[in-house]
Amino acid sequence: MNRFPAALAAATLLAGALAACSDAPTGAAPESGPSLAEQVAALGFRADMIEDHGEYVLVEGDIYLSKAQLRSAGQQSTDPLQPRFQYVTNNLVSNSKIYQIRVDLSGLNSQPGWQNAARDAIAHWSGIASSHVEMVEGTPADITVGTTCTSWNVAAYASFPSGGNPGSTIYVNTCFGYSTTHAQKVHNMVHELGHTIGFRHSNYVQMGESAGVEGANHIWGTPTSGNASGSVMNGGTALNSWAGFAASDVTATQSRYPIPGPGSYSVTNSNGTPLISWAAVSGATSYTVSLITFNTVNGQYQNHWVNPITTTTSTSYLDVDRIYTGVYECTYDWSWGGETQGAWYEYAVQANFPHGSSPVLNSRFYAPIAQPGCVY
Repeated sequence: MNRFPAALAAATLLAGALAACSDAPTGAAPESGPSLAEQVAALGFRADMIEDHGEYVLVEGDIYLSKAQLRSAGQQSTDPLQPRFQYVTNNLVSNSKIYQIRVDLSGLNSQPGWQNAARDAIAHWSGIASSHVEMVEGTPADITVGTTCTSWNVAAYASFPSGGNPGSTIYVNTCFGYSTTHAQKVHNMVHELGHTIGFRHSNYVQMGESAGVEGANHIWGTPTSGNASGSVMNGGTALNSWAGFAASDVTATQSRYPIPGPGSYSVTNSNGTPLISWAAVSGATSYTVSLITFNTVNGQYQNHWVNPITTTTSTSYLDVDRIYTGVYECTYDWSWGGETQGAWYEYAVQANFPHGSSPVLNSRFYAPIAQPGCVY
């Protein structure tokens, strides 16, 4: 996860490998040869902070990299652009997996303090409104949490997503050299779970990392320079206490894992009335159908109005208040100041979950109900 303030160095891991996070004073000197260091550097991590543990290396006190996977990554150049702040790896968790990630905490039975903190962390990630991230404790596991004894300056480490699946492993270091409170343990576990769904360190540039092969893709709407103030994904924070997600954490999660709308729609003519049908979304409790009216001036978009029509548990709705005309756009039968006024119509179907709904403007499609004169 991250390390103690003196070094504030930590990183995440490469796809499919285990990404370690720790909070400790300083990084260890390289214990491996130049070839290994070059492979680590190609992934975007600091080659001067490597600990060789035989089958794996621990990089920057926060990244666990399997040597086999490290070798398979090959010698690739790093990304000189170094995107900043809230950013994610190239590999993300698929929609089919992100909704109910099962986390096995039985490996922490000997560490009840960490186990309880992990349960709290699961609840925090699942509680972000308008995000599709849902984690539950259970098996068969998507993420297995266990213990290890490694460098004294490592609090915990985790793996990045691979193949559409979350990072498969989180390790808590029982040999961490600092005593931690419950709030500090929660902060670490939230941070590590963030790595498993693809979030890198928000301050990776300041920590001397580069994007590398793993990728560091900036998330629109989050800061673009400096540290993300208060972000749980800042590296070097293993001794921080949990204080909630920063606004940038929430924005990043909602942006990368939004609640999905139905993947397919259709509007058919049912005896002169529009019949709207859509594909079911796994886990959705209901669907809200809306009519969106877009206003145009001289053919250019001006604004829009969203009118919810119904909320239903079905996957179809017969819009008896409107006529199926086969036309979705029309021009008003008047103009003002030489400007031609018009409108076009679209339906939207939002999937509703206990923690939010899919964005209405991300789930819209043409509504063939317009008539000359735009009488609606």
